[in-house]
Amino acid sequence: MSFCPRHFFSFLFFSLAFIPVSGQQKDTTSGKSFVVYDIFVDGNRKTKTSIIKRELNFQKGDTINMRNWATMAERSRENLMNTSLFNFVTIDTVHLSTGQTAVTISVVERWYIWPVPIFQVEERNFNVWWNQDDRSLAKTDYGFYVNDNNTLGLRQVFNIKVQLGFTQQYGIGYNIPYITKKQTSGLQFSLTESLNHEIPYTSVGGILTFLNTNDVQLQRQYVGTLDYTYRQGLYDTHYLEVNYHYCAIEDTILKLTTDYLPNNKLTAGFFGLRYYFRRDLRDNHAYPLNGYYFDFGVNDWGMNVLNSQFNLFDAQGSLHMYFPMGKKFFYSVEVEGKASANGTQPYYLQRGMGYSNDYVRGYEDYVIDGNDYVAFKNEVKFKLINVPIQNLPLFGITQFSKAYYAFYLTVFSDWGYVGSPDPYVTNNFLANKAMWGNGVGLDLVTYYDLVWRFEYSYNQLGQGGFFLHFEADM
Repeated sequence: MSFCPRHFFSFLFFSLAFIPVSGQQKDTTSGKSFVVYDIFVDGNRKTKTSIIKRELNFQKGDTINMRNWATMAERSRENLMNTSLFNFVTIDTVHLSTGQTAVTISVVERWYIWPVPIFQVEERNFNVWWNQDDRSLAKTDYGFYVNDNNTLGLRQVFNIKVQLGFTQQYGIGYNIPYITKKQTSGLQFSLTESLNHEIPYTSVGGILTFLNTNDVQLQRQYVGTLDYTYRQGLYDTHYLEVNYHYCAIEDTILKLTTDYLPNNKLTAGFFGLRYYFRRDLRDNHAYPLNGYYFDFGVNDWGMNVLNSQFNLFDAQGSLHMYFPMGKKFFYSVEVEGKASANGTQPYYLQRGMGYSNDYVRGYEDYVIDGNDYVAFKNEVKFKLINVPIQNLPLFGITQFSKAYYAFYLTVFSDWGYVGSPDPYVTNNFLANKAMWGNGVGLDLVTYYDLVWRFEYSYNQLGQGGFFLHFEADM
């Protein structure tokens, strides 16, 4: 879980603005249909026009029925916002002196290069660090990273990372979304080295158990990935990844557990093959209120090639649906699950529920180690405050000259189940049992995809508490 300086700066910038400004009156085109004579783009100082036009659901020369224009324009605007390249986008029509109709697109670009320091909590979520680690600075990372989120103006992403602290990590990555003229195929790669003095090697009673050696590197990891991506149309993307993992541990771990690495060895090097599909028709990736999202992936670890001598297969999928219920209320539902090979899995690879964003609210403090899980989540939102655009008079930089923010009250109910529990963990009492969690919350949403969630939840164990998260749950 990371809370990087980008969150702080974005929050500071939007909080300085309090005076709403009125939106401009849009031009409307009379008649039953019109032909798109041309498409004019303004405000893209760095982003290539071809990248912007790739996200539109209309092209030059199309005949558009006026009854459909508002929906098409809004969908295209959402597509552009979901690229994470722009803070604001407006799409409108304009009458030319020749009597023809053109489409104008005005964008306000984001700040793309972030050479910022790292200071983040090295835990599954902020609440575990606050409650179980007693806010220990030993469980934090520090360093710096540099991200260029729009290299060459082609939506390419280059990043380099130097991190010290709990996890020493050095990495480099490059994502080229389009390598063909039709802007469908892409490539991305990453290479990361990680060093740890402290690692979790099992769980007891749903709480991760760590081994710490201040003077010895307990674990050294190298991970390399190479992905081919194929974007089919506007909303469907396929990924095919080849990855390689190498992990070396100290023999102290072998004295405590017999299943950390494959075949109970001190070192493991293995290839992996992954296929992943994503269909995304959400109105906003960071905080969706309308549309749906579906993904599905299969992983094959080891594949019994080279010296790995093991093969571990798993499949994961999720469906998220979002429904407006009038102007103020919104409902969302999510179903997600994972199924993997039966039997004991290496703890290095085994992930049940409680890791990453896979948890039942109210059970954030726990991990449930197992091979399979399913979760079902429901949430109702009420738009409490929504100020679309705010001027920031203290900043003359275009990328930070305006901001927006909104607050939502939420009521939620989650259910989850973990099967095929890890037989080597102690008192895995939440496995093979239904878990219920209910609660209420307040969400803060603003630009640069910043989301803060303040929640109170109550679980089936009779435990309740406040939880803080830095991304949308569903």
